[in-house]
Formats: sequence, structure tokens, C-alpha cells
Amino acid sequence: MGTKAQILLVVALLTGQSQAAETVNAREHQAFWLWSGVKASADLKNAQTVYLHQGEVLTRSGEVVFQRLGLPVSRLTFPTIWLTVRFTTLDVPEAIPARVVHLMQRWQKTGNQVIGLQVDFDAATHQLADYAHFLRQLRQQLPPEFALGVTGLLDWAKTGDIETLNALPVDELVVQSYQGRHTVDNYAHYLPALQRLRIPFKLGLVQNGAWAPQDEAQLKASPWYRGTVVFMLKQPER
Repeated sequence: MGTKAQILLVVALLTGQSQAAETVNAREHQAFWLWSGVKASADLKNAQTVYLHQGEVLTRSGEVVFQRLGLPVSRLTFPTIWLTVRFTTLDVPEAIPARVVHLMQRWQKTGNQVIGLQVDFDAATHQLADYAHFLRQLRQQLPPEFALGVTGLLDWAKTGDIETLNALPVDELVVQSYQGRHTVDNYAHYLPALQRLRIPFKLGLVQNGAWAPQDEAQLKASPWYRGTVVFMLKQPER
């Protein structure tokens, strides 16, 4: 093998190692989203917290309903769990939060440590004030033993009103650095803005997505940063 070929081979190997080091390895994390239709795998053996997708609030035939999804109520081995509900509208009748609370209580009575409810709603950045109003109303319907958390978009802290964002009545914000099954291409450009947050926050990653250790280093400089949450993907059938 010629010298030039050897150099190219070394560069290729080093590049491959670099790319591998910058991929989200679920086994290296401790908090996960487990969406409906996704089975818990050995990658979750070190899980301390799991966010269980338990349903969606949507409009069907002109009526807002709660569609139950995800794992049935059972005793799980995870130390703590959140119940995640996807909202597609904020025009929600009172009966739906009451039903969600009842579901949380059932999980708790089965022997699980239920931290609270996580709302998954893609509020537009310019509508954060309206979202805050909805969350204040929802919080009043939650028993005091349950926390309230939300997922968030990268753009919220960068271009949104930071005072409104920091005033959200939540115990936790998980900012998603991905869309669908893939990491946002320029996600690192948004990370410095997260240091403006004054509420507990985590960063949501997608399994096998892009992630570099130095990206988290800047987040750890914030006393409000609480770590990562990995969105687990459905594995192909073998």
C-alpha cells in the first residue's frame, strides 16, 4: 500500500471514530422517552427516569378527546416515571385533565414512583404567553403531589421572550434538539441561549442522533441544567 493510500486510510479511520464518538449512545444516558409502539430494550438498563407516552389530546369529528396510548398500567422496574401526553390543541375541556390525573393515580397505586405529567405541545415561539395561560389552568387541576413538565423547542430561548419563558408554571422543561428521527442540523447554535433559562431544564436527544461531549459542557455551566433525555426509536423487526 502506498504512502498516500495509508494516509487516506488513517484519516478515514479517525473520521469514523470521531463520528462514532458524536452519536447518541442510549446506554450512556439515564433518562428516556418511551413512546407508544416502542419496546423497552437493554439500552434502558441504566434508566433512572422514563417518560411514558400515555396518550394524545386531539380533535376528532369536531370534539376534543383523549386517546389512550402506550403501555397498560402495570408495575415497572424504572425508579421514577413521568406520564407524557401529546396535545394538539389547547382548547381542552376540564374532563380531559381529570382523566389524565386519574391515570397518573392508577400508575402510582400500582407501585410506581410517578413524578408528574409532561405536556408535549409544540407551541409557536410567539404564542408562549397563551401557552403559559393554559399551563396555569392545567396546574390548578393537578394534585400537589404531581409535578408539571413540558417539552420545548430550541427556538424558544433564542428568539422568544425570555421573561415569559422563565415564568412558565412548570417544574421542568425538556428542550428537544431533534425533529422526527433526526437531530436538527444546526442544533449547537441554539445551545448558548439555553443558559438564559432560569427554570430547571434538560436537553432532549434522539437515539443514534448527533451529539458531542463538548456540547453538554457549556450546558453544565448553568445551575438550572438537569441532564439529557433520549427519545428511543422503534427498532426494525428482525
